[in-house]
Amino acid sequence: MIQCMLCGCKFDETKVDTAQCNCGFDCHGANVPCPNCGVDVVVPKELRPKIDKESFLAKLKKSII
Repeated sequence: MIQCMLCGCKFDETKVDTAQCNCGFDCHGANVPCPNCGVDVVVPKELRPKIDKESFLAKLKKSII
């Protein structure tokens, strides 16, 4: 459970569609929109899903070596 800092709504971050965040960049689940007011709420690191995507630099290193 996380809480929106703007409206105070408490909600389960796993039941919210992370693709609808308004952050403007690919945050990989770091932000979720509040179901009440729509403002992006930062999800604590221990509650974020594990992402298996490699960074751009890791892909570049792999292609050179």
